[in-house]
Amino acid sequence: MGVRRFFSLLAVIGLSMTGLSACEMPKLPNLSFPDLPSMSSLFGEGPEALDEGDCETTPLRSLQVLNWQTAKRLDIYSRKTGISPKTMVMTANTANILRLYNATRNVWTFHAEEFFKHAAVVKIFYGGKDVTESCIEAVRIGPLKWAEIRVVPLKQGEFYFRDEKSFALGKIFSGDDARAPGHIIVR
Repeated sequence: MGVRRFFSLLAVIGLSMTGLSACEMPKLPNLSFPDLPSMSSLFGEGPEALDEGDCETTPLRSLQVLNWQTAKRLDIYSRKTGISPKTMVMTANTANILRLYNATRNVWTFHAEEFFKHAAVVKIFYGGKDVTESCIEAVRIGPLKWAEIRVVPLKQGEFYFRDEKSFALGKIFSGDDARAPGHIIVR
């Protein structure tokens, strides 16, 4: 094929594409899939919700009377060196405020699915806004940001918490996520 013929063919293809792009594309129907998580919860920041049926339920009205001014405050930090503290102790049926601080330059995902399933999440603040979800598995916190979770543990026991890195390594090497970087003890 000669050079002229090649460029002529390229010009015809270019004109055809330009003509097609001028045509209006038909609008696709707005499909919604309520069972699928939103893209912001997959790749964004904030709480990652579970189905309401996965969590223990308690009337939030009964929890509103709790005194949040005297609630136990637990600060958890994600740093380059890891998560600290490794152990947190709470009392069942009492008000607790988890303050999660991300001191890294990456998004930090704080997973505590079993704990959150057996607790009443009363309020979540992220970025200075109320982003409350009552049934969550994790909270994604952006670089150099913090989240506050007002929570009432409903069940005594020990629950593990982990981050994205420990979850991935646990799944790859042991087949489960039992090797979490820390745990929550509810008495």
